[in-house]
Amino acid sequence: MVDKVKENYLRRQAKRLNLLLKKSKAKKFKINDKGGYAIIEPYGNDILAGELFDLTIDEVAEYLEQYEEKLKKDVE
Repeated sequence: MVDKVKENYLRRQAKRLNLLLKKSKAKKFKINDKGGYAIIEPYGNDILAGELFDLTIDEVAEYLEQYEEKLKKDVE
Protein backbone atom coordinates (compact mmCIF):
# COMPACT_ATOMS: atom_id res chain seq x y z
CA MET A 1 0.00 0.00 0.00
CA VAL A 2 1.34 3.40 -0.98
CA ASP A 3 1.65 6.09 1.67
CA LYS A 4 -0.88 8.72 0.56
CA VAL A 5 1.11 11.54 2.22
CA LYS A 6 4.20 10.64 0.18
CA GLU A 7 2.13 10.34 -2.99
CA ASN A 8 0.59 13.78 -2.45
CA TYR A 9 4.01 15.29 -1.72
CA LEU A 10 5.36 13.87 -5.00
CA ARG A 11 2.32 15.17 -6.89
CA ARG A 12 3.05 18.68 -5.57
CA GLN A 13 6.75 18.33 -6.41
CA ALA A 14 5.87 17.25 -9.95
CA LYS A 15 3.50 20.21 -10.28
CA ARG A 16 6.26 22.63 -9.21
CA LEU A 17 8.41 21.12 -11.98
CA ASN A 18 5.58 21.57 -14.51
CA LEU A 19 4.98 17.83 -14.70
CA LEU A 20 2.04 15.55 -13.94
CA LEU A 21 2.16 12.43 -11.83
CA LYS A 22 -0.49 9.99 -13.04
CA LYS A 23 -1.50 6.81 -11.25
CA SER A 24 -2.90 3.88 -13.17
CA LYS A 25 -6.59 3.25 -12.70
CA ALA A 26 -6.24 -0.42 -13.67
CA LYS A 27 -7.57 -2.85 -11.10
CA LYS A 28 -5.68 -5.80 -12.60
CA PHE A 29 -2.18 -6.20 -13.99
CA LYS A 30 -2.25 -5.90 -17.80
CA ILE A 31 0.42 -6.25 -20.46
CA ASN A 32 0.37 -2.49 -21.21
CA ASP A 33 -0.54 -1.25 -17.72
CA LYS A 34 1.46 -2.41 -14.72
CA GLY A 35 -0.69 -0.60 -12.15
CA GLY A 36 1.95 1.93 -11.06
CA TYR A 37 2.78 5.53 -11.94
CA ALA A 38 3.79 7.59 -14.98
CA ILE A 39 5.36 11.05 -15.18
CA ILE A 40 3.95 13.21 -17.97
CA GLU A 41 4.93 16.55 -19.48
CA PRO A 42 1.43 18.07 -19.67
CA TYR A 43 1.79 20.58 -22.50
CA GLY A 44 3.31 18.27 -25.07
CA ASN A 45 1.54 15.28 -23.51
CA ASP A 46 4.86 13.41 -23.58
CA ILE A 47 5.42 10.53 -21.19
CA LEU A 48 8.81 11.13 -19.61
CA ALA A 49 8.92 7.98 -17.48
CA GLY A 50 6.68 5.00 -16.80
CA GLU A 51 5.10 4.61 -20.21
CA LEU A 52 3.43 1.37 -19.06
CA PHE A 53 2.56 2.80 -15.63
CA ASP A 54 5.43 0.70 -14.31
CA LEU A 55 7.07 3.13 -11.87
CA THR A 56 6.91 2.52 -8.14
CA ILE A 57 6.47 5.44 -5.76
CA ASP A 58 10.18 5.25 -4.84
CA GLU A 59 11.19 5.35 -8.53
CA VAL A 60 8.96 8.40 -8.98
CA ALA A 61 10.70 10.14 -6.06
CA GLU A 62 14.13 9.34 -7.51
CA TYR A 63 13.16 10.51 -11.01
CA LEU A 64 11.77 13.81 -9.74
CA GLU A 65 14.88 14.48 -7.65
CA GLN A 66 17.15 13.86 -10.65
CA TYR A 67 14.92 15.98 -12.90
CA GLU A 68 15.00 18.87 -10.41
CA GLU A 69 18.80 18.65 -10.07
CA LYS A 70 19.15 18.70 -13.85
CA LEU A 71 16.98 21.81 -14.09
CA LYS A 72 19.06 23.56 -11.42
CA LYS A 73 22.28 22.77 -13.29
CA ASP A 74 20.83 24.06 -16.57
CA VAL A 75 19.96 27.39 -14.90
CA GLU A 76 23.49 27.91 -13.56
